[in-house]
Amino acid sequence: MDRFLKNFILFLGFTGIGYCLILCVWSYLIPFDALKKNMNYRVGSYGHMHTRMKEVRQVKEIDVLILGSSHAYRGFDPRIFRESGIEIFNMGSSNQTPKQALSLLKTYIDRLNPQLVIYEVYPGIFQHDGVESSLDIIANEPLNWRTIDMALTVNHLKTYNTLIFDVFVESLGLYDSYQEPLTRGDDLYVSGGYVEKSDNYTRQQTRREKSSWKLRQDQLNLLSDISDFVEMKNIDFLMIQSPVDSINFRSIRNQEEIDKVFESEGDYINLNNLMNLSYPEDLYDLHHLRQSGVDKFNRLLISVLEERGFLK
Repeated sequence: MDRFLKNFILFLGFTGIGYCLILCVWSYLIPFDALKKNMNYRVGSYGHMHTRMKEVRQVKEIDVLILGSSHAYRGFDPRIFRESGIEIFNMGSSNQTPKQALSLLKTYIDRLNPQLVIYEVYPGIFQHDGVESSLDIIANEPLNWRTIDMALTVNHLKTYNTLIFDVFVESLGLYDSYQEPLTRGDDLYVSGGYVEKSDNYTRQQTRREKSSWKLRQDQLNLLSDISDFVEMKNIDFLMIQSPVDSINFRSIRNQEEIDKVFESEGDYINLNNLMNLSYPEDLYDLHHLRQSGVDKFNRLLISVLEERGFLK
């Protein structure tokens, strides 16, 4: 029995090593994504995450740290805040859920030392499992224990495979010299973590029928963890819901219920209740702002933050 157990353990060890080797070689040499359905490793992917993570490691002492999904990195423009003497850094990422936000927060909050953390809480993100955003961070953030912990929390085969491949890539320095272009298609990266969409771009969409949000409890639990962690650091924490197309916003049946959920977690402002924006004039799709919408949103937000004492 002891011999069998020993051989079984050795078998598992060799199998694990073999799996990792085959995974890394296959992922590196095979160019076809169709053959890598459980692997998604993209350095410099959509949203300029690589450039954002590279820049944040050079930044210290800001006033406001922004977290959230694309509504964050496409919605909070450092240039507008700077006009009011406020230094922000936007650490949003595509489809970022509380799982990824907490990992980034723990990694960088001491370095950035903000007086306020703003988390953009678009309800649709709380319906996601966080896999897509975790892959984005694994590929574009230097490997650290918090990234590993995030991957374990997400607990998905694609995330584990991407993490294994990242160890291979970083060990060999395969992307050490990579420079992401600041302009990619209709997107322009602006220092401070913001991505500006070209005013010429419009994504054709039709307003949906009445619907409801259904938030995942595991994501709400992690939102509580974020609030507790920021409070422990003696830093103000504010949840913001950015403005979307006003007609589309009013089509959500349970929006009042969603507002109460976020209000139960701490300070919260839904900007949709304070302003009316319209697609396609102010947004390039039904929930992402074009620059004119960002301008209106940011200026109103700054005045609200000052009025409510969040900016000292």
